[in-house]
Amino acid sequence: MLHNRTLLSILACSSVLAVGCAYQPAKEASHTSPSPTAVAAAEVGTSHYAVINFRPGTKDLSREEQSKIRELAAVAERQGKVAEFKVLAWSDKEYPAEGAKVASADSKLADDRANAIENFLEKDVNTSADVDTHNMAKRPNILSEMVKSDDYEVKTTFEATGAAPTTKQTLKSLLPGAKASKAIILVRYQ
Repeated sequence: MLHNRTLLSILACSSVLAVGCAYQPAKEASHTSPSPTAVAAAEVGTSHYAVINFRPGTKDLSREEQSKIRELAAVAERQGKVAEFKVLAWSDKEYPAEGAKVASADSKLADDRANAIENFLEKDVNTSADVDTHNMAKRPNILSEMVKSDDYEVKTTFEATGAAPTTKQTLKSLLPGAKASKAIILVRYQ
């Protein structure tokens, strides 16, 4: 009888130990949320885009950024017939808050950056697709808002998703979604 009780005790202890050793706390599922830029790109109808960086105060494309543009164009050509490239270019400041005054130098810098990318796509990459530029240093004007133009749609989509934080969202401007001194090239297919 003592032998059976000892055996039973050993089995009970080993069961507790086995269960205790097998237990692992549940881990949180590892997932990453898509970036605001990826969300905005999807909302305007594409999954292919590139973020281009500029040195502050310049419109010149570095070799690294030229390589990004070439790579984007090559990937786009393999995916299908490219209808257009949309270029969203910022100055060295974030997207202006509603009602904010924009310095003409900021607007010109954003235009110059968009034009540099457009020229690179047309002359160096030899794209036959349309290149549509958007100056992200300026908000859409009232007419653009009334007719819900493409410029209005793109800018409001990027602002609403957080992919174009405004100058008033200073805390957000410090986050990875900040776009000052950048441009985004979106690919739209036919």
